[in-house]
Amino acid sequence: MAPIVVYITGFRQHAGKTVTSLGLISLFRKYLDPIHIGYIKPVGQELVEVTDGRRIDKDARVVKEFSGIPDMDLGQVSPVRVGSGFTRSFLSSDDTREETQRLEDSILESLKSLSHKKVIIAEGTGHPGVGSIVGLSNANVAALINADIVFLSGGGIGKALDMLEVDLSYFLFKRVRVRGIVFNKLIPEKIETMKQFVTDGLLNKMYGAFGGSLSILGFLPMIDLLTQPSMKVVFETFRGAAAVGDPEDELWKVPCASIKVISLTEESLKLDKYVTPHSLVIIAANSFRRIRSICDYHVKKKPSGQGIAGLILTCGESSTFDKAVEREIHRADIPAVYVNEDTATAEKLVLETYENTKLQIYEKPKLKEVELLFERHFDFQKFLDSFSIKL
Repeated sequence: MAPIVVYITGFRQHAGKTVTSLGLISLFRKYLDPIHIGYIKPVGQELVEVTDGRRIDKDARVVKEFSGIPDMDLGQVSPVRVGSGFTRSFLSSDDTREETQRLEDSILESLKSLSHKKVIIAEGTGHPGVGSIVGLSNANVAALINADIVFLSGGGIGKALDMLEVDLSYFLFKRVRVRGIVFNKLIPEKIETMKQFVTDGLLNKMYGAFGGSLSILGFLPMIDLLTQPSMKVVFETFRGAAAVGDPEDELWKVPCASIKVISLTEESLKLDKYVTPHSLVIIAANSFRRIRSICDYHVKKKPSGQGIAGLILTCGESSTFDKAVEREIHRADIPAVYVNEDTATAEKLVLETYENTKLQIYEKPKLKEVELLFERHFDFQKFLDSFSIKL
C-alpha cells in the first residue's frame, strides 16, 4: 500500500513549515514506530554544507536532527536544491521543459525511496508560488507527488481571510487538494475571538470548490521561545559584522529574549529597571562608559542566570572600535557583534530576524516547545479524519 503524503505549505516564507513538520512527526510518533514515518523537502532554497561536502536544504538537516526518524538520508530527502544562479541557469537552458522534467524525476525518485513508509511529511518552500519559474511551485509539487495539503495561514480575521482568498484560489486553479488550515503564530489573547468567527463552515462556504473538505486543524499561539534568535543567528544577519568572541561558543547559541535599545545617558541609565534577563542590548559602539556599566551589570547578574544574552555595537562605519571596549566585553564574557549599521537600522534588522527566526540544529530546548504546542493546540484526530489516515 502506497504511503499517504501530507504536503505542508504556507502563505509566506517563515510561516512555520519546519515547526509544523516536526510537530506532526512528534504526534505520529505516539502511534507509529519512527521507521514508518518519512520526510521529504522536495525543493530547497536555503542550503548548507554537511560533513561529506554535499549541499542540502537547511530545513531537512534540522528535521533529521530533531525528528527521531532513524533512516533519513539527507541526499535523498532534499532532491532539488535551488542555490544561487539556479534560476538563471534554468532560463538559459535550450529546453526548459526537459529541465523541469529532470527536476520532477529527481523528486519522484526520492519519493520512491520512501515507498516503504506509512506516512510521508513533505515540506514546501516559501509562499505557494515559489519555484513556479522552474515549474516546481508548491502547487505543482503537491500535484506531482499526489499529496493533500495542510496550509499555514497567519493571524487576524480580516487579514487571514484576505490572504486565504489569494492562496486558496491559486490551489483551486492548479486543481490541488487543500484539506487542512492551520492559523499559526497568533496573539494568544485574540485566539478565542478568531475561533468564534473563522470556522470550518465559513471556509467551506467561501471555497466550496474544495468540496466541503476544508478543516481548521488548529489555532496555534505564538510561543516566545520559538521566535527568539541566538547571538550566532544575529551575527549572521549582519553583513560585514565583526564578532567579539567565538560565535561557535555555547553562549552564542542561547536564545535572546527582548530587545533593549540603550540611548539614555550613563547618569540616567537604571539597568535594573530597564534591562531584563537574557536581553539583547543595542548600543552605540563609542559609548564606553555605558558599555562598561552594562558589562558590570552582566557580571553581577550572571551567577543567578539573569545576565544579558548579548550586545550589538552600532555605527562601525563612522567610529573606531575601541580596544578598551573590547577588553570590557571579554572581561564580562558577553557575546557581542560590532556592526556597520546605525542603531535604528540595526534594531530594524534585529526585529526582522525575530519575526523570521528558523530553528537551528543546536536549539534542542525549542523542540520540547514545538511538541507541547502541537499536543495542546493541533487537532490530530481531526487531521487524521481529514486526510483519511488510519493508524
